[in-house]
Amino acid sequence: MSTIEATVSMLEVMPEDARIKVLDYTHHLFTSEKQANPFIPVTTKRILEDLDRAHQQIKDGKGIPTQEAMELLGKTHRFI
Repeated sequence: MSTIEATVSMLEVMPEDARIKVLDYTHHLFTSEKQANPFIPVTTKRILEDLDRAHQQIKDGKGIPTQEAMELLGKTHRFI
């Protein structure tokens, strides 16, 4: 199955409100003045630095629950 076929298959089984969210997000990507791709390339060094910072924050008790983090990411990137 190709990527487009898999995408269409997922959209077909999604509830209507979820399809509307996907449409809204896609529309936002194409009409935003910012770069359409929110994921910029990063170096291995940057990834490791980010992981070190994240591990230290967890040790310091500054972590947040996974569900809360996912909701924050979703809101930030307009997934939800």
